[in-house]
Amino acid sequence: MNNPLLQVKLRFRNEKNPNRPNGRKLKAHAKTTIEKIDTLSGDLRAVLLYYRNTPKLLKNILVDVHYNDIIAKSNRIIQLLKPSGRTTNDQVVGARFSDAPNGLENHIITYYVDEQTITKTLHELDVARSFLCEKLDGVATPENFNELNSDIYYKEYGLARSTIRNIIVDCSVLESFSVPNLSVAPEKDSMLITFYKTELPVATLLQKLGVDDIRYSFYGNDTISATRDLCELLIEQVPYLISMISSDLSKISLDDNKSETQNNDVPSIPAPGSEPVIGVIDTLCSEQVYFSDWVENVDYIDEYEKLMQRTDNREHGTQVTSIIVDGPALNPWLDDGCGRFRVKHFGVCADKISTLRLVKKIKEIVSRNPEIHVWNLSLGTEDEVSRNFISFDASVLDDIQAQRNVVFVVSGTNDNRPQHTEVLRVGSPADSLNALVVNSVRRNGAPASYSRKGAILSFFNKPDVSYYGGDYDERIIAYSPSHGKEEVYGTSFAAPWISRKLCYLIDVMGLSREVAKALIIDSAAGWEYKTSGYLQQEIMGYGIVPIDIHDVLESKREEIRFVVYGTSESYRTVNYAIPIPKDDNDHYPFIARATLCYFPECSRSQGVDYTSRELSLQFGRINDKGYISDINDNVQDQSGSHVDERQSRKDFRKWENTKFISKIEGRNRPLQSYEDRLWGISITSKERLTSRTGSRLNFGVVITLKEIKGINRIQDFVRACTLRGWIVNELNIQNQIEIYNNNQEEIDFE
Repeated sequence: MNNPLLQVKLRFRNEKNPNRPNGRKLKAHAKTTIEKIDTLSGDLRAVLLYYRNTPKLLKNILVDVHYNDIIAKSNRIIQLLKPSGRTTNDQVVGARFSDAPNGLENHIITYYVDEQTITKTLHELDVARSFLCEKLDGVATPENFNELNSDIYYKEYGLARSTIRNIIVDCSVLESFSVPNLSVAPEKDSMLITFYKTELPVATLLQKLGVDDIRYSFYGNDTISATRDLCELLIEQVPYLISMISSDLSKISLDDNKSETQNNDVPSIPAPGSEPVIGVIDTLCSEQVYFSDWVENVDYIDEYEKLMQRTDNREHGTQVTSIIVDGPALNPWLDDGCGRFRVKHFGVCADKISTLRLVKKIKEIVSRNPEIHVWNLSLGTEDEVSRNFISFDASVLDDIQAQRNVVFVVSGTNDNRPQHTEVLRVGSPADSLNALVVNSVRRNGAPASYSRKGAILSFFNKPDVSYYGGDYDERIIAYSPSHGKEEVYGTSFAAPWISRKLCYLIDVMGLSREVAKALIIDSAAGWEYKTSGYLQQEIMGYGIVPIDIHDVLESKREEIRFVVYGTSESYRTVNYAIPIPKDDNDHYPFIARATLCYFPECSRSQGVDYTSRELSLQFGRINDKGYISDINDNVQDQSGSHVDERQSRKDFRKWENTKFISKIEGRNRPLQSYEDRLWGISITSKERLTSRTGSRLNFGVVITLKEIKGINRIQDFVRACTLRGWIVNELNIQNQIEIYNNNQEEIDFE
């Protein structure tokens, strides 16, 4: 018999950041030479000359700063380009990666600064050059510079000691300065063009350039849709103002799914009751199908769109909704134990739709239906997403999920090219970071032949998970208005199965969306994720979600699996007293894993630095120094640690909104205990931008402990938690179903 999932209501406490910034020093192996300063000075003078010879449209100047690494916020330039009364980081308007193979790309960050600041920076570079020549023989290294703190060395140069030191350290992390220059447009007839944020409204800019407003349409405040002719005009006249450019992602295409008829038998289905509701945004759904009573259809296509599209395509939307309502009856081998679901189906297109219209409809639909927590979106584009910015429609989904208590389940998009060899990156909106993105696998667990891949922005782990969506020669069953039962394939038909599970976890089991998403991902990853290859991860995400919902909500007899929900309100949210059971030798006989999920605010204008807030997870024993001995060896937030940004992103998934950590080495050896110290969990918060995006951010964590000798110790854990005054609930599926049904009953007052 399996163990139930436990819900443990930990008492967290908040801790302030104990670290205080010290004087900056050169990192190991870093240096600044007079030649480097001469190069940077020359670059800045060239930038000034360019703008002085260009018609003045803006108040200030856009400058690309090329770093020599992937740079942490704390290691960005501080003194160079620093305006009076503000920080340099306040001037950031964009970020991207340089073109480099094998993951060796570096940051290019765009700043918007005034000419006076650049002139001041040139003067400060000259002073720093003189200091290097006269005090350090032309080169600053960690050996001759880091301890040179006495004011006596600096006072003759007319700048504060900290100013000179910051300039020298700033120079050590830079390669060059340049004018932003986006000069290549995709070979498409229509483009999406995003401009850097300045004081000049885009409409005013285009007016100054003599562009008639009938030649473009707005996508938000800083993005327009334009013809190729207009795009080429803008590239010719103001290439430095263009932040992002791509093919017009407005053409949303459906799966190229040539379905094969299975049979025309009409299944039977009982009348709907109080089952939970999933929202579907897709093509129209037929009302002439056997499950029509389970679906509330909302036609969201206006008369103009119907006239332009001249089609009444209801196949795709009907097929997707048939799986959500009655998928297990149509595919008995995929019976997930979740039952049936009602659907509120919003038909937003018949065949294709512009991104502008789609995102407007999605915003409106979600805001008007706050009772729906899970939304299925099985639409996607054929074009690959960019390496350097999130697609417009995905960013809208991320904004909605950061602001509202909803989750989007998005299909990972298909590669329908015949006999393709290389694997395409996913199409939008499968680059949505807050959404749960689903790829498709065959029945044997191998990736479907039409699979596309992540990562997103060269880093974020998308898709999130995989599920069974059929393949060309191995299809699953959906229901079509024209053919009845049909054999279909595609990520469009993998996503609805995950929508079912997610809705069950949230609406039936009563879990938060953060915990529900973490459970889905954790159940897919299991104990084997870390041993899977990189290519498998970028195609299959964290793995294949188990079919049976019991395998998501229960654990094996030798496992203790519990969920924690909390809110980050300070620098660190911690509990240092988790009573993990010990064996007779006073050791911990467990291996462990943990999954963290949260829904941060994001900023598309920040390019590759997209997520605005980072939550870092540590879980493990409390060692003899009072620190958490993290199961993933995460020391990046400990005082005195020296983990660079590239390593933090690779090893600890810094800035990603899903964290999965596990310890599989030494799995047959019990872990030493540190006297009476217990285990702890720590959630550390960092802000990317200077202005705070909000002090409260909810998170969900799933923790699994596996007893290495197969002993069931769950009652020992429950007892120890209860003795500490914590509430521990066993999430029994049958009990939760009864609670859900009772809550749905209508009471008549006579």
